[in-house]
Amino acid sequence: MTFIRYVIIQLVAYAVDIGVFLLALKVGLFSPIISNIFSKIAAGTLAFVAHRNFTFNSNNSADRLHQAIRYFILLSLNVPLSSGILAFFLLFIDNQVIAKVLADVSSVMLIFWLSKSFVFVTKQNFEASSNETKDSSV
Repeated sequence: MTFIRYVIIQLVAYAVDIGVFLLALKVGLFSPIISNIFSKIAAGTLAFVAHRNFTFNSNNSADRLHQAIRYFILLSLNVPLSSGILAFFLLFIDNQVIAKVLADVSSVMLIFWLSKSFVFVTKQNFEASSNETKDSSV
């Protein structure tokens, strides 16, 4: 059920993503890569709030800052990943929107797993799993 909620939120966020991307391209001041960066930030902000409260039901106010930091670290990794894949697809596909959709679909499962495992966990659970990893590597 968590994955279904994740997909629903991602579809809404993706509508924002595509909308901002198209608007930025239409204005004509930005390249597809810069437009992609702006669209990812807008969609990411919406997705963080929605995933935190709806998808992962992780709305403990004590963890909000830590989750936001981890989410935006993840977003900062997703933006260059997505932009790199987009740049690759643009080498072979003339349609910028189709290339963007293919690039974004390519990273959905990875970002879901990282969100579930790294971002929307309580601070205590996150620290406990970090300690377990350290203990098992000794």
